[in-house]
Parts: sequence; C-alpha cells; structure tokens
Amino acid sequence: MRSSNDIVDIVSTYVQLKRRGANYVGLCPFHNEKTGSFSVNRNMQIFKCFGCGVSGNVFGFIERTENISFPEAVQFLADRAGIKLPEKTNDGYDNSKRNLKERIATINKEAATYYYRMLRSNEGRNAMQYLKNRGLSDETINSFGLGFAGRYSDGLYKYIKSKGYSDEELVSSGLFTINEKGAYDKFWDRVIFPIMDPRGRVIAFGGRIMSKAENAPKYLNSPETELFNKSENLYGLHLAKKTKEKFFLLAEGYMDVIRRPRKSFSCSPKDIWMS
Repeated sequence: MRSSNDIVDIVSTYVQLKRRGANYVGLCPFHNEKTGSFSVNRNMQIFKCFGCGVSGNVFGFIERTENISFPEAVQFLADRAGIKLPEKTNDGYDNSKRNLKERIATINKEAATYYYRMLRSNEGRNAMQYLKNRGLSDETINSFGLGFAGRYSDGLYKYIKSKGYSDEELVSSGLFTINEKGAYDKFWDRVIFPIMDPRGRVIAFGGRIMSKAENAPKYLNSPETELFNKSENLYGLHLAKKTKEKFFLLAEGYMDVIRRPRKSFSCSPKDIWMS
C-alpha cells in the first residue's frame, strides 16, 4: 500500500514542496507559518514539521489532513492507487451494506455531474442568473459545485438509468421515487447544492425551487440513506477543514455558508465529482 502511494506525491497535492538536498520542504499544513519548516523525506517515506513537531508516514499525513481514522486513511489511499482491499467476513462486518454505500456514492457522483452540466446549459440559464443575482461569482459557483435539476421530473432518472443502475439502487440513493405510476426525480427545477463529507464525496443534495409551484417547499433536502446521516454532517465542512484559522463560523443555510468570506477555501470540482 505504502509503495503505491509515494509520500512526496501525496503531500504535493496538499503542500507546495521544493527540493532541498535529500528532502522536500514547504509550509506546514497543520499550523500557520511564513517560513517553511515542513520536511518530507522520500527515501524514508516520512514527514516532519520542525515548527509544530508533527511527524509520521503517509497514513498519518492523510489522517490529519483529511481528518479521518486510520482505517479510512487506508481506504482513501487504496482508492487513490486503484487497489481493492480484501473484504472482511469474520467480524460481523456487513459487506453488502458497504457495497451499497459505494454504489450510492457513485450514483451521487453521476447525479452531481448531471446537475453541474445542466446549470451551464441553456436550460439552466435562469438558475445561473438567480445565483449571479445573489452575488455569487463563477469561481464560487464552481468551487461549491452548484448545479441545476432540469425542468422535467424524470430527467435525472433517465440519465442515471442509462448508466446501468437498478431501480432498487436508485431508490436507495434517496434521489428517486418509483411506484406503479412511474419513476420521478426528487429534485427538478431547482438549484442544486451538493453536500459532501470531509473526504469530498458527494453524499446528499439540497435544492432551492425555481418555479412558483403550489404546495412545493422552497428548499428540499435528500433523505437519510446508508451513506448520509444528517446529524453527522455539516454543509461546506470539506472546504472549511482546510482553513488554518482557530475558529469556525456556523451558518444556518446553504447560501449563508457560501457567501461567508473564505480566505482558505479552495476546491476543484472536477477532482471531486466530475467524471
């Protein structure tokens, strides 16, 4: 696993490194500093900050930067290297549940791609203008991966279904209602706010309606699924965790979060959900 995830390559995705002799140095991602005291050694596959004292290997680095547990760091690096970890079968772990979570995550990624493109299409012009009228720049719209659910109530269903997913999987994602009358998208004619976990995976969505349909809620959110637990997630946390500030501001709504000053927020949507 470690041999497939060179520590210099991994750290370089988070820190701008410069070679200095046998080491690579840069500004520490774990505390504020103006002079680089963060050092990475490729031969030993370790890192150390001579400012704050933090040190470790590639697993420890991912644990800290992504704020995840060791098993999650192992899975994170395995996914990055394209390595399939052996499934646990002797400790009560429900592999079918894990597989369902992975399928829902993939469906959400496909959905986020669909919404992202729809906002930038002719059909999404009014939704894009709404966001611009709210004072959002193209950079902010892209950074948060905002999208648009089309004006048809089965547009996403047809798109995702064409990818080979079963109706059972689609219902499990929380994005669709399927009954004797047909299949319907949960979100349509709405500006879409992808909700991500600390790892940057799309786990759910929020939507703000564009039409004046009667009895339709102004804001609509994904229901809880095997992947999404409302009490365990905060909108924008995947970006906020990158800040080096000593405090966080807790805001109520999606737009409240998006319009807050974000000196340290940075995100490339294509690296998270674009296929």
